[in-house]
Amino acid sequence: MSCIVVSRPLGVSVLGGLLGIAALTGLPVAQPMQEITFFVVNNLFSTPAFVGVENGYWAQQGLNVKLKLTSSGRQVTQALQAGEAQFGHAAFSTTIASARASGNMLKGVIPYYNAAEYVAKAGGRALVGRKDRGIDAANPKSMESKKIAHLSGSTNEVYMREWFKKNGADISKSQLVSVPVENMPITIVQGQVDAIAPWEPYTAQAIRELGANAVVVSRGEAGLVSDLIGVVAHEDWIKQNSGLIEKFSVGIAQAAQFIRKTPREAAEIDTRYLDGLDLADAMEGIKFLQWDPRISVCTAHGLVLTGNDMVKGGLIKMSKPFVPNDFYDDSVLKRVMDKYPELFSDLSPLPKALAECKGKLD
Repeated sequence: MSCIVVSRPLGVSVLGGLLGIAALTGLPVAQPMQEITFFVVNNLFSTPAFVGVENGYWAQQGLNVKLKLTSSGRQVTQALQAGEAQFGHAAFSTTIASARASGNMLKGVIPYYNAAEYVAKAGGRALVGRKDRGIDAANPKSMESKKIAHLSGSTNEVYMREWFKKNGADISKSQLVSVPVENMPITIVQGQVDAIAPWEPYTAQAIRELGANAVVVSRGEAGLVSDLIGVVAHEDWIKQNSGLIEKFSVGIAQAAQFIRKTPREAAEIDTRYLDGLDLADAMEGIKFLQWDPRISVCTAHGLVLTGNDMVKGGLIKMSKPFVPNDFYDDSVLKRVMDKYPELFSDLSPLPKALAECKGKLD
């Protein structure tokens, strides 16, 4: 599995010098920073991880977080299963459902990319086509018999399949090819495929590079798939490390609020972590993403529906239906919300009943 290591640790020599000065002057010696490895995917959904490191939120909690960038949620779950990291970034719905179906017992501890007033809203997913290949956003049937690049086993694939189903188009008539999402813009620009199912910022990049030839078939649509991404870990590890999870979650909540309040500054940070990312693409893509770390009655319902729909659709196999507790353990999240209400005070009140939720799944 390939990955890129990104870290902003305090240099060993500098840290040693500071400890030596503290000892000589009689000042309290700082406790050693706790090393944490966090696997994330190289997209805009990982913005809170980049912000958390860049702004020192985790350092304030005594954590030295090393980020490792990968190309898919599947690689993240494999790293967690292999014990290569304490935390990973993944979709609570599709990725956790797939992981648990395969015996990799992961759970979410705090989301960050999330539209908590929706049962299902995939703000960062899209379908983009080429106009010169006969694709028409007003005619879903025009996507049939087309060559479409997607990432097999990803939330993007579920988004694409649900879009076809919702619009009465037959996906079996199309040719599906699995392509790393970061390669999708060049793949469609060079005409190797007719359409792509990307995530941000590669949606924004593809639309910009295609120019007048771009057809936005669907972007950030609600009612297709539950789509909340956040911090996941092994359920046995979660039970034994609530204190560490709390420190980590505080940093996530700080980072999510920073993005909500200063999206341009967050986009600028993204460009320092995602190689070749154009600032305009980052700023455009981030507009479609919601950053609410709370789990609501809406999102909990969406997780269960999406997981069980994956079973019904034959994408995964389970011996019993999913329940909310399969997807997340929110005990630490509730504690963080109680202790640090200011980190959530700019968010709208959550729906209290399913009837109040938007973006319902069929």
